[in-house]
Amino acid sequence: SSGINAEYGGAGIGRITKGLLLNTFQEVEMLDTCQEHLDSARGFIGEELFRRVSAQHCIGLQAFRPEPARYDVIWIQWVIIYLSDADFVAMLERFRAALRPGGYIVIKDNVTNSGSMVDPDDSSITRSDYQLKQIFARAGCDIMKEQVQRNFPRELFKVKFYALQ
Repeated sequence: SSGINAEYGGAGIGRITKGLLLNTFQEVEMLDTCQEHLDSARGFIGEELFRRVSAQHCIGLQAFRPEPARYDVIWIQWVIIYLSDADFVAMLERFRAALRPGGYIVIKDNVTNSGSMVDPDDSSITRSDYQLKQIFARAGCDIMKEQVQRNFPRELFKVKFYALQ
């Protein structure tokens, strides 16, 4: 495998951990705010693969304090909508410092066409590409690659990946 260690924020029961990260990295740490999801991961991922899940953190992204220079990749999927701009910037700054040389923060999330959209039910904030890029810049992150997910239903938000350093 190409990498040593990945951290996955918003890991849930481990779909991306099982389907992508454990196929690429020797070790993966999972982070989610729901202990029930983390507890279900062993069964979903399977005993053999789960041995390479080196840690599970039940904590929010805004509170997680990773060790410096620990990760090759930090994968954050469909959870930034729950962070304020200030918490998002501070998280990116901490996570950038937690990357090994040549490492990446990968963010996959919904993106609006313009402006932000607040969900009245859960207070989540879906931001525009422009707003996300402003936050990345404030955190000192460089966008190394960005890509729109293809073959997604048109009635849903556009989904975009960003690889940051």
